[in-house]
Amino acid sequence: PFITSFPALLSPPCASLCLQVALEVLHRSQSPSCARLCSALIGQLAPGDGGLVPALQDPERSRVLEAAMTVLAPPLLRDLFQRELRGRLRGVANHRVANHGLQRLLDHAPCDVVEAVLSELGPSLAEPLAQGHHGVLTALMAACRRYPPLQQEALRCLFQVGHAPRKSPSGF
Repeated sequence: PFITSFPALLSPPCASLCLQVALEVLHRSQSPSCARLCSALIGQLAPGDGGLVPALQDPERSRVLEAAMTVLAPPLLRDLFQRELRGRLRGVANHRVANHGLQRLLDHAPCDVVEAVLSELGPSLAEPLAQGHHGVLTALMAACRRYPPLQQEALRCLFQVGHAPRKSPSGF
C-alpha cells in the first residue's frame, strides 16, 4: 500500500523531506524495510537501466536518491554503482546537481567502489573543480582516506590537479 502511493508522495516538496527522514529512521532502527524502501524509491525515481543519472540531474528527485544512497547497504550500493554510474562519472561530477549524488555515494561507498571512482575520475579531477564542484574532490579524498591502500593513488591524482594548467583571467 505504501509503495503504490509513491507518485503522490514524491510530488510535493515536503514529501521529499518526509521520505528522506523515513529512510534515516529505518536505517537507524536497522529495519530490513530500509533496503526495500531504498530499492522501491530508486526503482520509482530512476526507472530502467540508465535511469539513475537523469534522476540525479533532476533537483527534486536527486535529494531523495541521495538520501537512499546514504543508507543503502554496501552490496546494494556497489550494484547500483556498477549498473548505473560506472563509465558515466565525468558527466555526473561535472553536473551542477548530480555531483551531489556522487558525493553521497563516496561518503558511504565500499573500498572497491571508491577505487573504481578514483580510477575513472582521478585523471580528470580538474574538470569538476573548474565547474566549481569542489565537493567532488573533497568527498573522493575523504573516501580514500578511509581506505589506506588507495591513499597513494589519491595523492598522485591530487598533485596532478595541483599542477593542471590554469587559464589566466585574460584567457591567455
